[in-house]
Order: sequence, then C-alpha cells, then structure tokens
Amino acid sequence: MDKEKPPIFSLLGLPDSPVMLAPLAGVSDSPFRRICTELGADLSYVEMLSSVALAHGSKKTLKMLERHPSEAKLGVQITGRSADDFARAVEVLNRFSLTTIDINMGCPVRKVVQHGCGSALLRDVAKAHTIIKTVVNAARVPVSVKIRLGWDHASRNFLELGRAAQDAGACWVTVHGRTRSDDYSREVDLAAIYQLSSSLDIPVIGNGNLFGPADALHMRQVTGVAGLMVSRGALGNPWVFSQIKGKLDSISLDQWHKVVSAHLSYQRHWYGDNEKAVIVMRKHLLWYLKGWPHAKRYREKLSQACSFAAASEILAEFRSLQQHSSNLSRQGEGQVPARERFIWDPKFDMSKDFDRGVYR
Repeated sequence: MDKEKPPIFSLLGLPDSPVMLAPLAGVSDSPFRRICTELGADLSYVEMLSSVALAHGSKKTLKMLERHPSEAKLGVQITGRSADDFARAVEVLNRFSLTTIDINMGCPVRKVVQHGCGSALLRDVAKAHTIIKTVVNAARVPVSVKIRLGWDHASRNFLELGRAAQDAGACWVTVHGRTRSDDYSREVDLAAIYQLSSSLDIPVIGNGNLFGPADALHMRQVTGVAGLMVSRGALGNPWVFSQIKGKLDSISLDQWHKVVSAHLSYQRHWYGDNEKAVIVMRKHLLWYLKGWPHAKRYREKLSQACSFAAASEILAEFRSLQQHSSNLSRQGEGQVPARERFIWDPKFDMSKDFDRGVYR
C-alpha cells in the first residue's frame, strides 16, 4: 500500500519512508533532538515557534533556533494568526540554514487557539490556503503543513484542508488522526488518515499514538502514509525510532543507562552546569524511569535533584538496584495496556512549578 518514493524526501536526503520527531513545545530542544537523531530520527524539529515572536526578534525565540553542529538536518514549525504574521516570520527564518518549515494548524492547546493560532486555523479553509501559499512563496526551503482531522466531529474537513495545502504548494502534509476537540482517550482514526493519504498527490505523514513498532507498522499498513511523525511516544523512549526501523527490540539496562547519561551530558553542555538546567531536565528523567520496576521512589528523588552530580548519582543507584533485580530489561510497549498508552498525557506527568511542559 506504500506510495512510490516521494521525490521531496530524496531531495532532502531523507529515507524513502522517514520517521520524524515532532516539534514538542518545552521538549524538543537541542539535547533531546540529538539523542533522538542518534537513535534513528530522520528529521527533527525545533519546538513550535510564534510567528509574531520571530517577527519582533524575541531573543528567547531566536535562541530556540540554535543548534548543535551535529544537527545537520533541522526543521522549524511556526504558528500564527494571519498570512502577514507568517510572511514576516519567514523573512527571519530565511536567514537560518534550515531543512524545512512546517506550518502548525493542529495545536489544540487553549492558550494557542484563543489567539487564533494552531487548530483555530482549521475552521477556515480559504484562510488556511492563503497562509500556506504565502509561506510557500516566501520560504527558501520546502514547506509542509501539520493539521488535525478538523475542529470537532461536526466539522471534519481534513480532505478540504489537505487539498488546499496541496494546491497552495505544500510539499507534504502531516496529519494527527484526531480532531481538536478529542482528548487522548480517543484512538487515532486510521481510516481518515487513509482517506487523506489516498486522495493527495503529495506525501502524507501519519501522527498520533505511535508508541512502538507495532503501532507504526499498523499505521503504515492501514493508511499507506509516506512516513511517520512520533510525538508522545518519544518521551522517555527515544529508542522508539530504532524500534520502528527494526534495529532494536528490547532495551537493556546498559543501553538505557548509556543513553540517559548521554542526555544528561548534552543538557549540561548546552545549558551549563546549573540548577535551572537540571530542573528543565527533570521531566525527561521521570519519563526515562517509566517501565522499570521500583521506579516510584527514584522518581521522587529525581524530581528534587538540583544538580547534575546529584541526578547522575541517583541514576547510578537506580541502575545498581536494577542489576540486582531479576528483570534486566525495560517493560516493552506490548506489555503496557492499550488503554493506559492511549490516555497517558505527558502534560500532567511533570512538575508544573518548574517545567513548561509539552505545550505552552
């Protein structure tokens, strides 16, 4: 059911069927992108950026565009309210060496939507077309669009949105298989993704509930998508990219500790050896502990760690405990009840006092 190799991916130096890391706000910083790339992500994105902030030269926003020299391929996702907002943002982005620009028309978060951004743009197909065409005409790199199935189940207009994106010159469309009104307890609508994939001439990338290789294989077989974008499934499990590609089965204790330690090292070098950098890292450490036995007590310890030395010591102690356990591999996705995987929402699984979370 897979389509022929999309020329755009070949031009960008990507595989026939790329597996991408989504632009997760508060998560997809350089250290995390590096880890995911090393473990198989073909393309990663800077966390979603405000067009208005870019146009106004926000130092905080521009700093988020900084990257490590090893990040050869990097995409940026932007959101905004109008074609003018996006046009001014693209003028700024054209000064950077980017692989691609993605237009966010899918973010469901209230504080984004209430400003007319993200999923709010799904409600006006003509406006969406104008925005996409404006960005395509202004950008120096290929442009893609990320959408949902619609605002709600009474207005599922993903086919119209997909055709608008194609007509406006987008190189591909990424679709999250839920509407804006759906929460994570609703399963992804693979039939709808198939409808979109089979109706467009440009590639469609599938997104939603990709927690492991079984999910990825099922989405590919049912929908015929040209590639995949992993979001929540990468949190605490950057190995998911290697697993989807069939290069890794279970995660050994040694593999786990090596990657977590590398992530800690990247974090320290990127942000500096300070308490704030550790606090930002805490959510990742808590996610990394998921699936291991006896994790609760160590999650509590890590949530209070204020230095990289302390975090490393706690992780070493945790590793030693696991070495004396009869179970030396992490719980796989097949052992996690489907209902738990679908409902788990990382926005509620971290310290709200210190972390920005997955979404602004």
